[in-house]
Amino acid sequence: MLSRLLMTGLAVVGLVAPAAAQPVSHNMQMMGAIARAIADSGELAGVDWVEVSAIFAFDADGDVNQSYGYAYDARGEAHAATFLEDGIEREVNAYREWLRKPGDKGLIKMLFQFNRQTLRVNADFEYDDPLRWQVTPDNLDTIVKQLRPNLGAGGGQ
Repeated sequence: MLSRLLMTGLAVVGLVAPAAAQPVSHNMQMMGAIARAIADSGELAGVDWVEVSAIFAFDADGDVNQSYGYAYDARGEAHAATFLEDGIEREVNAYREWLRKPGDKGLIKMLFQFNRQTLRVNADFEYDDPLRWQVTPDNLDTIVKQLRPNLGAGGGQ
C-alpha cells in the first residue's frame, strides 16, 4: 500500500511521471524502497512522525556500519532514532552500490530524508568528510534543525 501511495505521491508532486505515461526512474524506485523500509521497520513505533532524516555511514567494504537520525512530528519536535534494521540496511547498501561508479570508493555517508504526508524524498551524499552531520554535545541543536527535511507542502524538494 505504501508503495502505491509513494509512487502516486511522487507523481503528484512532479518527482516522477504518472505511471501510465512513463515508468518510474530506477533512482526513485530505490529511494522509495528505502522510505518503505524505514516506514515499515517499526523503528519509529510510538512516534507520530511526519518527516524523518536518517544518516547512514559506510565501512571500507561499503556496508552500513552506523545509523542515526531524527523523526519530526507535526509540531516539528525531533525524536532521536536509529535505523540499523536489516531491511533498511539492505536497501541503503543496494542504493549506495547502484550510485557507485566503477573504480570509485563510493560515498562514505548518506543523508536520507522522507515526508510521509507528501511522499517527497531527498538524499545527500558525502564522499570525503567523515565528520559531516556528526552529532556532538556542542552541535546537537544545530544538527537537529539542519537535518529537518522540510519536504512538506511548499517545502524543499
